[in-house]
Amino acid sequence: MPIAINTEHNDLADSVRSLVARVAPSEVLHEALETPIPNPPPYWKAAAEQGLQGVHLSESVGGQGFGIIELAIVLAEFGYGAVPGPFVPSAIASALIAANDPDAKVLGDLASGDVIATYAIDSGLTATKHGNDLVIRGEVRAVPAAAQAAVLVLPVAIDSGEEWVVLDAEALEIEPVASVDPLRPVAHVRANAVEVGDDRVLNNLSRGHARAVISTLLAAECIGVARWATDTATAYAKIREQFGRPIGQFQAIKHKCAQMIADTERATAAVWDAARAIDEHSQNPTDANAFEFAAAVAATLAPDAVLHTTQDCIQVHGGIGFTWEHDTNVYYRRALLLAACFGRTSDYPQQVVDIATSTGARKLDIDLDPETEKLRDEIRAEVAALKAIPSEERTTAIAEGGWVVPHLPKPWGRAASPIEQIIIAQEFSAGRVRRPAMGIAAWLIPSVVAFGTEEQQQRFLPPTLRGEMIWCQLFSEPGAGSDLASLTTKATKVDGGWRITGQKIWTTGAQYSQWGMLLARTDTSAPKHNGITYFLLDMSSDGVEVKPLRELTGNAMFNTVFIDDVFVPDDMVLGDVNRGWEVSRTTLTAERVSIGSTEPPFLPTLDGFVEFIRDGQFDQVGQNRAGHLIAEGHAAKILNMRSTLLTLAGGDPMPAAAISKLLSMRTGQKYAEFAVSSFGTDGAVGDPATPQGKWAEFLLASRATTIYGGTSEVQLNIIAERLLGLPRDP
Repeated sequence: MPIAINTEHNDLADSVRSLVARVAPSEVLHEALETPIPNPPPYWKAAAEQGLQGVHLSESVGGQGFGIIELAIVLAEFGYGAVPGPFVPSAIASALIAANDPDAKVLGDLASGDVIATYAIDSGLTATKHGNDLVIRGEVRAVPAAAQAAVLVLPVAIDSGEEWVVLDAEALEIEPVASVDPLRPVAHVRANAVEVGDDRVLNNLSRGHARAVISTLLAAECIGVARWATDTATAYAKIREQFGRPIGQFQAIKHKCAQMIADTERATAAVWDAARAIDEHSQNPTDANAFEFAAAVAATLAPDAVLHTTQDCIQVHGGIGFTWEHDTNVYYRRALLLAACFGRTSDYPQQVVDIATSTGARKLDIDLDPETEKLRDEIRAEVAALKAIPSEERTTAIAEGGWVVPHLPKPWGRAASPIEQIIIAQEFSAGRVRRPAMGIAAWLIPSVVAFGTEEQQQRFLPPTLRGEMIWCQLFSEPGAGSDLASLTTKATKVDGGWRITGQKIWTTGAQYSQWGMLLARTDTSAPKHNGITYFLLDMSSDGVEVKPLRELTGNAMFNTVFIDDVFVPDDMVLGDVNRGWEVSRTTLTAERVSIGSTEPPFLPTLDGFVEFIRDGQFDQVGQNRAGHLIAEGHAAKILNMRSTLLTLAGGDPMPAAAISKLLSMRTGQKYAEFAVSSFGTDGAVGDPATPQGKWAEFLLASRATTIYGGTSEVQLNIIAERLLGLPRDP
């Protein structure tokens, strides 16, 4: 999905997308590869009439009065179209000037499109004082659109620091050079004792702020390019046939496309948050580290995403993707140029590490509309009343009040809207009032509410919501695993109920559970997904045998459950006979959302990993790797927040949730792998009382995370088939 979430942002994206489609079709891009584009390019006036050059600039200078988030949305759409010319460099330059002074005179000409500007992120320029003026000398290499710009915003070394200075092109020597991307020309820029007044120095723009603005907006264009590469590879995989079927049906291609969208979504989330963070700082200057951290995360992830997706797009296309005539040529060149424009890419993960281990990562929270404050006050008062109840009575009151799973309909929940659910979670946390932990039962409850009889609901929901009834999930089988449609546990109809025989495996907590959610085949003649029934199984029934399955950690969280001719009465069928697949999908949906949005307690958390890095000693290679992992972990949290906000906006949260599950589990594994490898020979120490042993336990336990709840391979299939629309396996 693009950066935009709310209606206004989606409308802006749609408007820009329409313009880009008109002014930069494929034939225009290929013509620009061979022939220098005019300056300004043909679309410049149309973009100005639409207000795009000034979307982020103050209304006092003729802009639209929006912010960096809106500009990022525009630039992502320009990236999707690989629009030629200086639009993006000029927009970045104007954003730098506006960050220093939103009413600067030159911004009026930039907002109207009468003047083109550009910028550089690094330079070899130095300045000496000459009265009230500066004398600038040196060279800046490979400045994008330098030969097309009238104004350049360049960093200059002054004394022991660095300032950004606004220079006129006519005072500089500009040498155009061949660009890896002919659609975005570059030039070397030299200053030979150029004198400028102090009024040309952006004194209010810190080095950190400038680099955050530049890297965030470059990252926005990156994700537009990455989204094009993902969409184009997917579209081709749907129609290109080999060996008698679409190549998108082959798992190698399917998983490659799924990984492309996962990388793109993660980078998109990071860019969205970085742009928001810069705007928040502009409106309420507080801790600069918050937006600098967010921008460094985006700059760590976006260049990787744009390079990998454009490379994989060529790979999916095969030989045709390697031809000059194909659009993959255009977009890969843009990706290469963009990656170079960030400067030294190792700087960004280092910045992530430095900020995370000093002042801490940017805090993520959902800001709600002020109109919700009345509702918040009401909920806060009710939470306070619950806190005042004696502890032995409080759990029952919380359960009976519908606070445990508040989105459920009354009386089991509160029929809470998404906004109300967020406020409830925030207020219970702020008030330090603990709600009963549902564990695996959280995946059962929605199914009982949706499909259970009145008697089943009254019998099972109250004690489960109080945390008194423990459940396990009897789905997976030795020969089925994630392929639930292939299960062989058989239920035979008898007088008053069913006789069930079979074997289940990987059953978490079965040795402690009173009840189990059981899938069994009741019609062997029906197609795979039909003929399955959902049962509620009393784990104390005759014929149920639980054998803890000692896993590689040495512990026994999982179990094998043998079901030998166990009688289950008719009133323990949940939903209709032979319709259990429909019921199970409700359970599995709840499961995947739950796993994807939490960090399991037996894995290291992002905070724990940051603490480990803070307390350790690592070389630059190690710090770079750690910075990448912290950026990945932080972006996974942003994906979860975007999923929630999409729900609030009435959108589909499942893309972000499915991708978050895939990526967050992998990142958790990488935390542990990094830690254990950093111990050297001490990585062989397994004593859990030592840091080495603790991380070794994390490492061992982490191997399960990309298996349970749907393996990573299954998740990739889901992403490819449900989100990208690639054909299912035959």
